[in-house]
Amino acid sequence: MGASLLPRTGTAETSTVEPPSPASAESVLGSLQSRYEHITDLRANFVQEAHLASLGKRDVSRGRLVMQRPGRMRWEYLAPEARVIVLERGILRVYTPSESQLQIATATGGTVSPTALGFLLGEGDLRTEFTSERIEAEGRDEIGVRLRPRGDAAFEHIEVWLEPNSHQLRESVVVDVFGNRTSLRFTEITENTGVDDDAFGIRVPEDTEVIDLR
Repeated sequence: MGASLLPRTGTAETSTVEPPSPASAESVLGSLQSRYEHITDLRANFVQEAHLASLGKRDVSRGRLVMQRPGRMRWEYLAPEARVIVLERGILRVYTPSESQLQIATATGGTVSPTALGFLLGEGDLRTEFTSERIEAEGRDEIGVRLRPRGDAAFEHIEVWLEPNSHQLRESVVVDVFGNRTSLRFTEITENTGVDDDAFGIRVPEDTEVIDLR
């Protein structure tokens, strides 16, 4: 007699596929560090949000960033107040048009690191300078890592949020010992397109007060 056409009454075996384990925080930092070691220059728009815990105050600024390795970075704040900050080969220049003032100073070790962007300039190694742990936030599909400094620092920790596939930096958040949070969110990012030297110049009116603190 041929095989029965009646349905089998036994329970069919099912197989389950375990989702892949998320990469460790140290592995993510290694990928991030390696990625930016192959980037020579970067442009992006940014939104900076500063939350003052003691006052319950929130300030929002917007502008543009230009970076070129090694050691050159320009922050141009467009709103609500114009300001230009240029870091170039160990010299920091800050121009505030509303005050008609240009300040020049020697950049210290903490000038860049609190923004978690020192590695963009080729400075240091995130894995040796910080301990790390993976973090998540509701509604975010980005990869999050919390960094705590191994040594003395002016901040409590840093959060970095990365695009899941490319590990491109999308946001950096600095939290200080008083609970204040300063975040930098990046959009319209372009990489390795070339940067002219004049991108790091600051043109000021002749009557600008120059304060040289070097």
